[in-house]
Amino acid sequence: MMHSTLAVAFAATTAIAALSLACAPTETAEAASSKSAAAATAPLDAAKVSFEASTNYVAGEPYLVKVEVEAGKNGSQLAPWILTPSAFLVDGVPIGERTDSDLIELPAGAKLTIEYDLGPHLEAKDFALDMVSGISKSNPVEVTAFKAPAKGTNFLEMAPDELSKYLVELRTNRGSMLLEMWPDKAPNHVRNYLDLANSGFYNGVIFHRIIPGFMIQGGDPTGTGGGNGPRVLNAEFSDAKHVRGVLSAARTNDPNSASCQFFIMHQAYPSLDGQYSAFGKLVTGYDTLDLIVNTPRDRGDRPLQEQRILSARVLQRIPKKGN
Repeated sequence: MMHSTLAVAFAATTAIAALSLACAPTETAEAASSKSAAAATAPLDAAKVSFEASTNYVAGEPYLVKVEVEAGKNGSQLAPWILTPSAFLVDGVPIGERTDSDLIELPAGAKLTIEYDLGPHLEAKDFALDMVSGISKSNPVEVTAFKAPAKGTNFLEMAPDELSKYLVELRTNRGSMLLEMWPDKAPNHVRNYLDLANSGFYNGVIFHRIIPGFMIQGGDPTGTGGGNGPRVLNAEFSDAKHVRGVLSAARTNDPNSASCQFFIMHQAYPSLDGQYSAFGKLVTGYDTLDLIVNTPRDRGDRPLQEQRILSARVLQRIPKKGN
C-alpha cells in the first residue's frame, strides 16, 4: 500500500440544554378547527421518548446525552422532570430528585430535542446508563470510563505492558472511533501512534484514500498521500491478520518506510498479512468506519467530500476496583 492520493426554549437544571419544537405543517382554519375539536375530546397519547449516549466517558470531562421527545397524534403531557437529568439512572440509581409540578402540554406533532451534560453527576468508573422505567424505548447504555494520560507522558520510551493500557479516540466529522493498541505485535508503531495522537499531530488531518471492501487511509499532514511525520519506522510484521477494523501502518514499497500514515481495514484482506505492520484494532466506531468508506470518491479513491479527523487523543482505561 503506497502513500497515495487517499436545536419552545426550555431551561434544564444543568448547564447544557437546548430544545427545538417542530409542529405540523400549516393548514386551513376550517381544518384546524375541526382537528382541534376532535383532539379536545380524544385521549392524550403517551409521548415517545428516546435517548442517545456515548459508550465512552472521560473522567472530569462533559458527558453529553441527547433526548428526543415526540408527542402523539392527539398531543401528550409530560412531567417536567422527564426533560431534566433526573430522568436518568446510573447503575439503577436516579441522578437527581424528581418533584411533582404542573404537567407540560405538548401539541400534536411536537418534537423536542434536548442535550444534557451528565458529567457533573458521574464518578470515574464504568457504569450503566438508562432512563426511569417506562419512559424511554431506548436500551440501556453500558459505558466505559477512561482518563486522559498524565501531562508529560513519554510514550516513545514506554514498555510494551504499559502501552497496552492506552487507546486512541479519533473524533471525525462522521462520528468517533476508538482504537486499542497491540504493543505485543508492533511496539514501536504503537509508541509512534500514541505520541503523534497525544501531540495533536492528527488533529484536522483527512482520510485521503477510501476503498469500500478494503480500507480507509489517513494520517498524512499534507493530505496528499505523500507526507511523513517526525520519524520513520522499521517494519514490525507479525502474524496479525488484516481483518475488519484492524489498524495498520501505510508505507511505500520500502518495508521500512512507515511514518505517520495509517489505514483501518473495512474488510479482511489476507494479502496484506505479514506485509504490513498491524498495531491495533477498532473497539467501537464501526458505524463511523462504514460511513467514511462509503462516501462517494473520485477515480483516485479520494473522497469527494472531506472525511476529517477533528481531533485525536490518547485515553487510558480506569482500572476496576479490586484490580
